[in-house]
Amino acid sequence: MTSRQQLGAAAGDRYGDDARHPSVRGPRALLALRGLRQLVILRLLGALGDGAFQGALAGAVLFSPERHSDATSIAAGFAVLLLPYSVLGPFAGALLDRWSRRQVLVWANLIRCLLVLVVAVAIAAEAPEVVLFVTALFVTGASRFVGSGLSAAIPHTAPADSLTGANSLSTTVGSIATLIGGGVAFGLRALIGDTHWPIAFVTCSVVVFYLLAAWSATPFSRRALGPDETDEPPQPLLAVLQGLGSSLRYLVRKPSVGLAIGVVMLVRFCFGLATLLVLLLFQHHFVGHGIFAAGVAGIGQVLAVAGAGLLAGAVSTAWFARRLGMHHYLVILLVVSAMVVLVAGSRFTEPMTMLTAFVLAFGYQSAKVCADTVVQSDSDDAHVGRVFALYDTGNNVFYVAAFAVGVLLVPPDGRTVVAPILIAVVYLIAAGWFWWGTRALQRRAV
Repeated sequence: MTSRQQLGAAAGDRYGDDARHPSVRGPRALLALRGLRQLVILRLLGALGDGAFQGALAGAVLFSPERHSDATSIAAGFAVLLLPYSVLGPFAGALLDRWSRRQVLVWANLIRCLLVLVVAVAIAAEAPEVVLFVTALFVTGASRFVGSGLSAAIPHTAPADSLTGANSLSTTVGSIATLIGGGVAFGLRALIGDTHWPIAFVTCSVVVFYLLAAWSATPFSRRALGPDETDEPPQPLLAVLQGLGSSLRYLVRKPSVGLAIGVVMLVRFCFGLATLLVLLLFQHHFVGHGIFAAGVAGIGQVLAVAGAGLLAGAVSTAWFARRLGMHHYLVILLVVSAMVVLVAGSRFTEPMTMLTAFVLAFGYQSAKVCADTVVQSDSDDAHVGRVFALYDTGNNVFYVAAFAVGVLLVPPDGRTVVAPILIAVVYLIAAGWFWWGTRALQRRAV
């Protein structure tokens, strides 16, 4: 029995003992684990809130960078949205390895409730856009804090050899719920209007989801989700300030974790550059043909296709990983993604763009599920919160970096073969690095 399991059993942690069960497969068997089921419910409710919040503000610049007409404006919009949290994320991760993660999940959701109410009041009062912008950034930061906490908590609720399925289940539920939440917000806006007071009302409705998410964390006992032990200094401020350095040093000591995170960051870079291309193509090149629309309507279509790819990737990853082996599957996935973006993505037609969007979204989600499993299974519980926070930060930074590179490479209408070639090359580099890295780790373990 591991130290995590011994401490959980000794403390009598409610819902914290499911990780000691034999391996389980399939959604029904995974949901039979009480602790995991409760976390999936929490993910469901939180994702409904996230989707509804973004849908409520879809008309604002903050969550509609596609409204800008040039690559520089799009890049600036994503940078302002993502980088502030990226600076603070690794330091906040130290708190996930210091405080009760159950308490973090409760209080972070309650804080989101208050911040959403502030956003709703600002909308109703027609406050300056900067007020909405800053407050929404805090909501986004709290949401990512919740996401890192959930990822760090999953190993306490599922057996180690069932983590791929557990991550796939949680991600699938989150993807579906986010789409549903956004649809609910758009539906309400269509019913009650699109002026300031109706949008403020729709924004207020998000509080219900976050309150329920906070409530769904309360069945866990205080220590059920860890951390079971910590190497943090006793002073909280010092622990926060040391978060980034501690995370980086830990990745050096655990190369399998660093390798998995590094590959996903490269995939995220490709996803970001492809996103920029899609936004520009639908705004300035595509004119609409047959069932395919142009402009904002076309962007809505491609987002729906990408959402289907994310969902398919989340649902199927555990099955493919079991049959092909996680490492082989990830290498195959990266190579296929490179070929698709090189052959289909460089055609600059609506059907080929839709196909590329589906494949790249599928690949990103599958890579993320695989990497999450590696991080959870190979990381010590005393460090996993910081590692996931750094992981999230790296994803944000590489995503924004892709837009910055795109500003230099992509013309106003998005038509350039240079970008698809670069994306394909980065995918192949990631595949080669992961293949070489895993073989080196396997030789070292022999």
